[in-house]
Amino acid sequence: MTPPEPLPPLLPTQYHSPEERLLHGKGIAAAVGAGRAEDWAKLDRNLAVDTWRPGPRWSRGTVRIGFHWFDTRELADWTTAPHWHETGPDGGPGGVAAWSSPPTESEIVLALCHADPRVRAAALRLAGLPAAALPLVLIRCADTDGTVRELARAILSGALAGTDAATDEAVRALVPLALLLDLRRHGRWARETVLTRAARTDRDGEAVAEAVAELLTSRRYDIRRAGVRAAVTAGLLDAAGAYATAERDTDVSVAGEAVRAAVRLSRRALEADGTAREQLLARFHAFMGLRRDPVLGRTALATALEEGLLGPEDLVRLAVSHPERIARRTALAALLDAHDPSPFLDDLATARDAVVRAAAVERLRPAGRDDDLARHLTDSHAPVRALARRELRAAGVDPYPVYRALCADPATVTPAAVSGLAGRRDPEDVPLLHELTRHALGPVRARALGMLRRLGALPGDGPVAFADDPDRTVRKTVLRAVRRRPGALRVLLAAAHGDVRAASLDLLRSRHGLDWREAVPFLEDPAPSVTRVARATVGWNKYELPLSFLLDLAAPGRPHAQRVAGLALMHDDEARLLAALRLADDPDVTLRWTARRDAVRELRRLEEEVQGPYGDEIRRLVAHHAAELPGWQDEIRRRNRAARGR
Repeated sequence: MTPPEPLPPLLPTQYHSPEERLLHGKGIAAAVGAGRAEDWAKLDRNLAVDTWRPGPRWSRGTVRIGFHWFDTRELADWTTAPHWHETGPDGGPGGVAAWSSPPTESEIVLALCHADPRVRAAALRLAGLPAAALPLVLIRCADTDGTVRELARAILSGALAGTDAATDEAVRALVPLALLLDLRRHGRWARETVLTRAARTDRDGEAVAEAVAELLTSRRYDIRRAGVRAAVTAGLLDAAGAYATAERDTDVSVAGEAVRAAVRLSRRALEADGTAREQLLARFHAFMGLRRDPVLGRTALATALEEGLLGPEDLVRLAVSHPERIARRTALAALLDAHDPSPFLDDLATARDAVVRAAAVERLRPAGRDDDLARHLTDSHAPVRALARRELRAAGVDPYPVYRALCADPATVTPAAVSGLAGRRDPEDVPLLHELTRHALGPVRARALGMLRRLGALPGDGPVAFADDPDRTVRKTVLRAVRRRPGALRVLLAAAHGDVRAASLDLLRSRHGLDWREAVPFLEDPAPSVTRVARATVGWNKYELPLSFLLDLAAPGRPHAQRVAGLALMHDDEARLLAALRLADDPDVTLRWTARRDAVRELRRLEEEVQGPYGDEIRRLVAHHAAELPGWQDEIRRRNRAARGR
């Protein structure tokens, strides 16, 4: 098999793929041309799919030729491709490949990529393989069938044994494909054979560098992955370049390959020069902190753990301050499995992750640091507080006197201390909790009020007395306490804070069947949240509302939420048109375009001249906006197309 002549580049066709052109009898030059490595790999993959089951099956799509659409099966009948006959030529035992005698160049190529390994092996046994099919022979060197692999490797070794210029050029052209085949299970032999042969004439590694550049600039993610691996194997990529590739590539699998390579290269650099540790670790931590995808950070961490790149101090740093939860807990698990965490308990106890803090609290008593457990009784996370109480009891200390001492001092009390004190549900603590309802900190007042409710020891007027508290958490506690009491909720409709009025109105509507007429006055509430709830409460009963009331509600001088409610509840065409024209220049962009849309729609619907009490003002406003109406219509059409995703 002589090396192939260089093929000219082939322009793409609109109607036939390369494998379909081969099926129609075109040669390699006309079907494939000067294909890149990924083109040969794609041809091999597609032909294996097409010849796997050549009978009727689902079509891969349709193609338009002129004014007609054709099924791809009409353009490529794969039942005519070479295939395997189970009987010999005389009808006896022994199968044979079915093709022309002698087989044409296109049939040989189809057979080399056939799904049946017997057909592939028969093609490789032919005496006169086309020289242009050498890339496919190289692909067969990584074949999953052992017989096919051995035949292809023997043919490739003979083809690359020459020393003339044509052979050197053919080897140079095979380098990208050989690097790409390294991703396959049996592809290492092909890569080593081609690169060893290329090294005889390419002392500077230019062919490998060009091949790596070709793979790295591919549009396919698997090709770029092979490029990253080839660049690392050839020594063309260092740790900094691998990190840069991981940050630059948009595909997670390619970036993950680059991350694994970067960490392994960092490990090799550390073995060669121990003074570079701080610089390499700084780059690693910078990548972990600035990664765009959490998967990449986890990949970097897992590879670093496999390579032994991280010491206990590094793991503590990641467990304490890394922004991603899985990375924090992976670092913690690695620290606890491979190292003694006792020297780092103070750092772990200040971590942002409650699981990390709990791991530190759990190891304080075995480390002989019982005195440090008390400060974790006021942790912000309830499981950590429970763990601290359990460890204190194991050390023979009752945690509740500590809680009581903290709550008795206004300077040291915290919401967590109040929760811990109330966890015992001791009636003796009720007076102290009553005192805490007047504390300066809102969260402390809220916890105390909630605990009094659980103990059934609220003041005589109940939680309603706290509805005007300036702290939002206290007001939420009040609403939770009275959500099943419609009488108390009606009292809260007159509360000073809009969030209390809105929540009370919503609870009455959803839980206690509030009559919609009771919600009408709240359409004019100064709080936007109350207006929105009242609008939802009125709902389909809007037809019972007077038009004069709705027009006044939608007047331009009203608050924004009231204008929105008035326009939304308008149930008369002429009144809606009037309200929409009044709000056509509203300062709020969303309401403005809603009003313009309603105005255009109502003007189109009202075919005759508008009459009635609003006719004069409507005509005046239409004349005022006459020059702007075409622009409104165009913008509304554009917004509708954008909303439909077209």
